[in-house]
Amino acid sequence: MTDPVTIRFPGPGGPATLSVTEVGPNRVAYTVTSGSNRSQAGASGPGQGCVTVLRVNGGGNSCGGPVGAGPSAEPGSVVIRAVAGEDGTALLRIVSG
Repeated sequence: MTDPVTIRFPGPGGPATLSVTEVGPNRVAYTVTSGSNRSQAGASGPGQGCVTVLRVNGGGNSCGGPVGAGPSAEPGSVVIRAVAGEDGTALLRIVSG
């Protein structure tokens, strides 16, 4: 990846954006903005990743360790899962409830 990538999607409190700021071998970093909330997350290492959960009243990140399938989105929430690949790619999944 040479430039940051921004993905826009409907968040629980209005428009939201996911900006992928870094992707490399076994490394991924991103920023999520939803309303007046902003969250940064990143992970490095084989099989490492992050899960970010957005809700109308806030959210949170969990990074490190194998991410697996990640949690399911509940009504009124969005779950973002990012996993770094060995080959310098990243797998992103955005699920809304």
